[in-house]
Amino acid sequence: MYMIEAKNVYKSFGNLQVLKGVSLNVNKGEVVAVIGPSGSGKSTLLRCIIHLEVIDKGSIIIGGQPIAYEDEEGRATYVPDKQIRQICKKVGMVFQNFNLFPHKTVLENIIEAPIVVNKMPKKEAIDMAEALLERVGLLDKRDSYPSQLSGGQKQRVAIARALAMKPDIMLFDEPTSALDPELTGEVLKVMRDLAEDRMTMVVVTHEMGFAREVGHRIVFMDGGEIIEEGLPEEIFYNPRNDRTRNFLKQVL
Repeated sequence: MYMIEAKNVYKSFGNLQVLKGVSLNVNKGEVVAVIGPSGSGKSTLLRCIIHLEVIDKGSIIIGGQPIAYEDEEGRATYVPDKQIRQICKKVGMVFQNFNLFPHKTVLENIIEAPIVVNKMPKKEAIDMAEALLERVGLLDKRDSYPSQLSGGQKQRVAIARALAMKPDIMLFDEPTSALDPELTGEVLKVMRDLAEDRMTMVVVTHEMGFAREVGHRIVFMDGGEIIEEGLPEEIFYNPRNDRTRNFLKQVL
């Protein structure tokens, strides 16, 4: 059973077709790095998987449970909202712009969802949050507000917040693109640790070194389609497609 199974996914915004029949399967414990030029549909694909966007056609299955399937006309039909919420609780997402609550402390940001959504007792939520902050190297910032943190620290808090929901899958949407280069390393280290712990991850990234070292599989997207996918050594050192080759020439 795949952890994520997206099949023949189409998504348009008005007249702009952003995804054109994208299919992607992700195995348990696999790290899939999605690369490609800006505007190629990478972030939209992640947002469709976690139901932040509604697909037009195709199907999406998470952990063996469908959130959307194709009807007889090929249109995407969604299961009831309550079911979607239950299924999507298994998926954590980290955005490029952190999305922390500015009026809450670091600790409050992390315990909010476990208490409100998962009905976790507050004491248990605080203990878990402190353990996660220790894991991302930020226990000393538990009572700070987001405005008092660097970009790299904010992103590590965002990762801890996503992990607090105990997801089976983590999605990362260009998690280092808003960071200064010297802060990128501290976020990538946390992500490397997650990969070593066999967390299932889909990472949209411009960090080619990270994709090459940590990704089990590389997916290259362009123009709303998956152009090529394969092992890191295949994609980076021997790409079959001209579009992949030209993209890598520009970024490496």
